[in-house]
Amino acid sequence: MPRKRRDATNVFSSAVDTAGAIHQQDQLAETKAQQDRGRRSLLALKQIRQRETDTRPLRPNHVQELAESIAALGLIEPLVIDNQNVLLAGGHRLAAITHLKTHQPQHFAEHFADDLVPVRIMPFDAGADPEKALQVELAENEKRVNYSRDQIEKLASRLRSLNYKETRGRPKKGEKALGPALAVAIGVSTRYVRKVLGEEKAESTSKNRNSDPIFCRRQLLRKMERALQELEALRETRQGYEANQSLDEQLPEWLIQVQMSLEELQDMGG
Repeated sequence: MPRKRRDATNVFSSAVDTAGAIHQQDQLAETKAQQDRGRRSLLALKQIRQRETDTRPLRPNHVQELAESIAALGLIEPLVIDNQNVLLAGGHRLAAITHLKTHQPQHFAEHFADDLVPVRIMPFDAGADPEKALQVELAENEKRVNYSRDQIEKLASRLRSLNYKETRGRPKKGEKALGPALAVAIGVSTRYVRKVLGEEKAESTSKNRNSDPIFCRRQLLRKMERALQELEALRETRQGYEANQSLDEQLPEWLIQVQMSLEELQDMGG
């Protein structure tokens, strides 16, 4: 075989091997990425093992609020465990689920059939890799603000159907406040929830008003009224061109017509 042809064959063979190696590497990276994202599954409550140390002590009030939220909406964010079933993140959620099982067994059975709890399993042993365990815990403990407005509105609708009310300040005795309950459920501040729901309401109101022809007509007439008044103020300063003189003569009548139309709309409640 001539030397040049043998060299070309070797180059082609080497390129094929390199492409194969790159493809295999991509597949391994994709597999690892999927493992890192965690595998969602169900696990019996009694099989979930508590971690030995907690960076945050449990707050009884928060546990109580979470239990009420889970009773109404279910567990929105699954617990995070390692491959030995040791809890990595979700200490308050686990305590709330346990609280629910003890104090509201009917709601527990409704959301956790056969005692099975949604979990996300991370592919490592927290005992062997405590640094990674801490990273997961800290990442999960950060405020979660990645819910879309549609998702938040749907959750709010479910709470409204359960007699949760949008109230300001401290709720009255026996009253269920929607904002704080939703904030606890998705791990954000009450202020953030109210801001999102307030935007939805303002957008809806604005849309309804702008689709009302009487409202739109009144807005346009007000703009015309302001423009005519400004033109009136300029009458003394304008030069005496013929076109301007004609306009000046008609301005008062136009302004009266606009103001009469506005009063008529006002009487109609527009």
